[in-house]
Amino acid sequence: MTNNAEFTIARLEIRVKNLKKQIAEKQNALNDALNQVKDITIENEKLKRQLRKYEKPKDEYDYSWSWISKIVFTVAQANKTLRSAEIISVLRVREPDLNHKTSKEKFVSAFLNVAMQHKRLIPYKLKGVRGNYYCLPEWIDDEQELLPEMRKKIY
Repeated sequence: MTNNAEFTIARLEIRVKNLKKQIAEKQNALNDALNQVKDITIENEKLKRQLRKYEKPKDEYDYSWSWISKIVFTVAQANKTLRSAEIISVLRVREPDLNHKTSKEKFVSAFLNVAMQHKRLIPYKLKGVRGNYYCLPEWIDDEQELLPEMRKKIY
């Protein structure tokens, strides 16, 4: 009986040794995978930095600006009065966050109202056209009329 017990113990010791070997192999594979993940993460960050260099617009647009500043900048860059739909279409290209909004019109409208309160944009009503055109304060003369060169750009 002792022979049988010794044989069973020997088999179990061999089994334990094999399991320890398998654990060591799995641990090495896991460490290799972890190192690959770290390398890929570092490479991903490098590629993101390179991409930001190419994404940076040449016109000094800054993604960290407030929405009001972005809207005013958009009108200034267009160098003509814009309606809210036109502002939204330009901003949708630059601002992916805007595409996630359920109502882009309501979202932009709130910022347009604040921009008008602070006199950063002036609404201009053209008779026969629904809604307002938004323009910069320097495009309005002393009589609160749109400058003739800017009015030509509407038509």
